[in-house]
Amino acid sequence: MIGKTNVVTMTDRAAERLEVEGDMACGPETAPDLHGEGQTGTELDHFLDHLDDIDRDHRHFERYGPDGDDPHLMEQSGFDVPLVFELGNIRSLLANWAFVQSAMSIDDPDRLMLDYTRQMMGFLLFNASPGAIEIIGLGGGSLAKYCYKYLPNSLITAVEIDPEVIAVGDQFLMPPEGDRFEIICDDGAEFVRRDTRSCDILLVDGFDKDGQPAQLCSSEFYRDCHSRLNPGGVFVINLCDHHWKHASILSRIRECFGLVIDLPVKIGMNRVIFAFKDERPCLDPGEIQRIARNLDQVHPISFLSLAKEVLDRVEALDQNPVSRTERNCRASQSLSIALLWSVD
Repeated sequence: MIGKTNVVTMTDRAAERLEVEGDMACGPETAPDLHGEGQTGTELDHFLDHLDDIDRDHRHFERYGPDGDDPHLMEQSGFDVPLVFELGNIRSLLANWAFVQSAMSIDDPDRLMLDYTRQMMGFLLFNASPGAIEIIGLGGGSLAKYCYKYLPNSLITAVEIDPEVIAVGDQFLMPPEGDRFEIICDDGAEFVRRDTRSCDILLVDGFDKDGQPAQLCSSEFYRDCHSRLNPGGVFVINLCDHHWKHASILSRIRECFGLVIDLPVKIGMNRVIFAFKDERPCLDPGEIQRIARNLDQVHPISFLSLAKEVLDRVEALDQNPVSRTERNCRASQSLSIALLWSVD
């Protein structure tokens, strides 16, 4: 227990004790999401291998619900508070056994361990010096910590709905609150709708134990986000689900924003979306590459590589405005309808 919260903290030794009681493994959808490169990838692979040994039944239940064989499965598997799980050099925040919310290197707490967080920082290619950054969904604070360290002239506001998540901030070495950094406990959708301020960058990475909340995927929320951005502002959202489910969300975002770039993470279920306040933002390849080279001088992320991914995606969208995600969704919907009509 930490402070007055009900947060559970486990180390690898605690996990080993659980391992004796049952064979536990993370769902197949979870494992690829955490893969990084080089040392990060090795650490995360080891972390995931260990997590995979912790109760397959528990994690299966969190993903797919009860199978009816064991009425006590919910009581055995679920936990209603965030779990801080530590193994070697990695400290993670689990929303439940099925979802890893955040991962931190204990030796280098400001390093972005997960691929999708590095991709979300791609907003710097379009605004290298934002004045105000807002983050919906704090989790373990990876994006907030990175922005605080590497963007010293930016004001950062993080909005988190779960006070138990905020309570574990010290374990994830969150920056001190002050003139540059503020944490607000509120529903992200309500905050964006009510709060009268504006921002240059709006990052959305909000999840609960069931995945992405409906209020953070609604047309109303996206309209409020568009209104909240200053001219030249960039909206960035991390989607994490089966890819065929992304198309309806992308359609809602495109209704509200002038230009939308969807960037799949190479491995895993994540998809990072960049949407722009301006109808036609400057996407000059030479200028974006120049900005990327400058960013590479001060950031541990390869922005030149990220710039290539973004520009390749822009070129693909120019040639074919209907994205592969939407085509896949339409195919899935057609298949579902065909199967429905084929049932006796």
